[in-house]
Amino acid sequence: MPTAQPDTGETAKVIRFYKTGGPEVLRIEDVRRPKPAGSEVLIRAQALALSRIDLLWRQGAYCEGPVFPAQIGYEAAGVVEAVGPEVKYLKVGDQVSTFPAVSLLDYTAHGEAILYPEGALLAYPQNLSPEQAAAANTGLFTAYFALVELAALQRGQHVVVTAASSSMGVAALRTIHAIGAKSIAVTRSEGKREGLLAAGADEVLIAGREDILDAIFERTEGLGAEVIYDAVGGPGLEELIWATKRFGWVIVYGQLGAMDSGTPLPLGACALRGLKVHPSFRVFDFTGHPRLGLPARAEAVERAKHSISNALAAGRFSPKIDRVFVGLEQYAAAHRHMEKDARLGGVVISLRR
Repeated sequence: MPTAQPDTGETAKVIRFYKTGGPEVLRIEDVRRPKPAGSEVLIRAQALALSRIDLLWRQGAYCEGPVFPAQIGYEAAGVVEAVGPEVKYLKVGDQVSTFPAVSLLDYTAHGEAILYPEGALLAYPQNLSPEQAAAANTGLFTAYFALVELAALQRGQHVVVTAASSSMGVAALRTIHAIGAKSIAVTRSEGKREGLLAAGADEVLIAGREDILDAIFERTEGLGAEVIYDAVGGPGLEELIWATKRFGWVIVYGQLGAMDSGTPLPLGACALRGLKVHPSFRVFDFTGHPRLGLPARAEAVERAKHSISNALAAGRFSPKIDRVFVGLEQYAAAHRHMEKDARLGGVVISLRR
């Protein structure tokens, strides 16, 4: 990755890109070190984590378009270096991690120095490494809001999790296990079965090798799953809808299988079964996104922060990391690895030397 010449004054290295495309468009550049104002916090980054949002943002396929030169990144962890005058709770020296509650046009997290609003930070427990903390929040917050706040998942109920080997899928498995519900993980690779069971899945189904509909009914005594937590969309969603228990939830939070074919939604089947369908769930539905006109649900966010922080501290949520890259110089390589289907868990860049 090319590195720009340093600017005068105190600087920090960040990731930037000047056009959309593959990992090759990513550059390391020096920018003036930001200073926090209002309720902003300046963080010395210790670890960065990748999510699919980063890939979409880089490719120009996200719900917001980048303005060049664009920076990148939602997930990071580090140490508070300075706080703005309106910061209420955090202080210099606190260990914090980010969670998605901002626009990438306003705040980004992938660089040595992170400027972020206090309301989008979590003081993470001491039993986590910065690498674990960076990889934890997006998946856990999304799963918490979808499964706890929206679907009101109960102990003993069944949840089907597609794309289960992704960092988002593994976070959902952890959340389901902590609640005492039963997870049915769906993956395309037999080689991921043992890893998914170790990550907390109660059952693992191999798409393309098993009849998914029959397998779900077999594992739910013929009733279907109370919740479908789907990252794929596409033509396979109809089969999952028929595998949902009457009056259950179908929560679609990704479109991995719908880029070319779209996602047909059988409204008749949904109505017949009394299903509640959320076809485009986003963590921002709860954390808020000012540029999309989505207000934060402050009480739900506080419940999520409390629940996730306590679970992390108690060891009930152990973030699964597939691979750790070291140094910003490996940032593009981390993106290339993120694009592979062979991973199980999160992809992290450590900035601790």
